[in-house]
Amino acid sequence: MTIAGSFDGPIGIVAAKIMARANRQAETEAIAELAPAPGDDVLVIGFGPGVGLQLLARTITTGRIAGIDPSRVMQREARRRNQAAADSGRIELRQGTADALPWPDESFSAVLTVNTIQLWKPFPASVSEVARVLRPRGQLVSCTHDWAIRRSTGMGIDEWAKYAAATCRRYGLADARWWHANAESGSSIAFTTRRT
Repeated sequence: MTIAGSFDGPIGIVAAKIMARANRQAETEAIAELAPAPGDDVLVIGFGPGVGLQLLARTITTGRIAGIDPSRVMQREARRRNQAAADSGRIELRQGTADALPWPDESFSAVLTVNTIQLWKPFPASVSEVARVLRPRGQLVSCTHDWAIRRSTGMGIDEWAKYAAATCRRYGLADARWWHANAESGSSIAFTTRRT
């Protein structure tokens, strides 16, 4: 997620509008897989225009929702979309990247990322940070365009998923699973793993 400049300025404004529509199905499916409880504390990495944050806030009523994204435009769009929840402190938004999460150890019961895991750079440092902020048995859920994984990583889907699972294992995240999600007519890849 070191490409903040790609989603800032006029291009970022256009991207935010497109992402708000295009990612909704993947956001919905990832949240359904996560199945958060009302009191869960969930971190969203790469929240974009804030659609996933908005959907999470409908379920998480007593827990905490935090989000991090490198783009100033996405910060602004997500805050606008979730203004009441942000103003009341139910949603906390930070600018930054997955490899340097500004929260203490074991802060979250789950981490959600939609169409951003392929951008985590460096990937091992980002996975290490996710493992650090997850509580024991906490889950990471990702849903990503298959073409974005291939384009960003230069790997095929199975090759990337095996690499991601092996990297997760190295940092204490186990039980990795991946499959073709329903989003985008099956052209998205769901990936989940859990802290041991």
